[in-house]
Parts: sequence; structure tokens; C-alpha cells
Amino acid sequence: MNTQNNDAILAAEYVLGLVDEPTRLLLDKRLNEDEDFAEQVWHWQKAFSGVDALTPDSVPSPEIWQKIAHKLQQEKSPPVTLRPTTWLGWALAAALAGILIFTYVRKPDSPAMMRPIAILSGSQSNSQFVVSLDKSTRLMQVVALNATLPEDKNLQLWLIKGNSPPRSIGLITHQKHNDFQLPSGLLDNQTTLAISLEPVGGSRLQGPSGPVIFVGKVDLPG
Repeated sequence: MNTQNNDAILAAEYVLGLVDEPTRLLLDKRLNEDEDFAEQVWHWQKAFSGVDALTPDSVPSPEIWQKIAHKLQQEKSPPVTLRPTTWLGWALAAALAGILIFTYVRKPDSPAMMRPIAILSGSQSNSQFVVSLDKSTRLMQVVALNATLPEDKNLQLWLIKGNSPPRSIGLITHQKHNDFQLPSGLLDNQTTLAISLEPVGGSRLQGPSGPVIFVGKVDLPG
């Protein structure tokens, strides 16, 4: 990926605490020296700020703690004191990691492993769509990030490859998990993805009939 996209991924992982200690120390220093990177970190902090409010508290019962302690003793692990606050911290970290679109995403009924391939940006810098792909199944997933779906119109995803006419991939109707099955060989690093604002049901033309409001280049992982 290009430097801007790579910084976005680093910033997201930094906010979620997914980086190792040496990387975290380097990024701590970079926050004070790189205004663009600091802005990326602020962007992700804002994006994930609502998770606390949306995630209900869940305190395990005493029986659960007993089973955990018994399991640790069986494995001859060093004594560990587990408290509800620690459990909640782990639960929150798991919830955050689960919604991080730059990490592996597993569907309940499929071993699909998604990797980010494009970030589609528009006129508002804090609104984006993130596109991920499972190369083995050619399943593409589009997730809205701080972007609101219109109520009386549809967002339509287009694929533009070289000088070929735009090709409709489908309508984006959910904030998360807009899944599209792609034909073999459709994507490469010369591909651009775009989102247009269309009437309900999508464009009646061969290409977009409304304004293109998000666009981004595909960057396939090696």
C-alpha cells in the first residue's frame, strides 16, 4: 500500500493497542513529530469512541472464574489473579479488534480471511469506505467508516479498469458487511473503485448517473 494508507493502518492498530512494544514506542515519538500521523490517530480514536457505549458490561459468574483457575492449575501455569475489570478489558479489546477492518475478518460460516485493498475517500476527510478482499474466494467486502448511508437514494459501487467503461459491482446498503462476489481476474493494481450517489435501485445507465462521491485505487497485497 502507499504511505498514506499504511499510516492509516498503523494509526488504527496503535489506537487499538495491536502493535508490539518497540513499535508502540516509535509511534509514541512520531505522534509528537508528525502532524499528519497525529491526525490519523485522532481520526481512529474518534471512529472507535462509540464502542464503549455500544458494548454492554458483562461480568462472568463466580463459577466461570473457578473453571478458569482450575484450568490454569491443570496447565501448571504461574498463579494468576483474574478480576472482572481485567476480563472487561480483554472483552473490550476483543470487540475493538473485531471491528478493525484492517485485520483478518472471519465470517461465522466461512474461513474467509479479508485483507484491505483500498480506502475510498470523498470530500469529507473523516468519511471513508474501506474495501477488503479474500483472494482465495474472491469475496470483496465494503465497510462504511464515519459515512452515513442516504435514506432516499442508494450508493452504488463501480469498478474502473484502464479505459474500460465503469462496471457496476452492486449497491452498498449496509454500514458493514456489504459483500460482493467477484469474477476471477477482475481486480489488479490498475483498478480504481468508486461510489456514486444514485436513485433507489441504482443507476439506469451503463455507468454512474449521479455524482461520484468516493474514489480510491486498489492496492493488492503481494
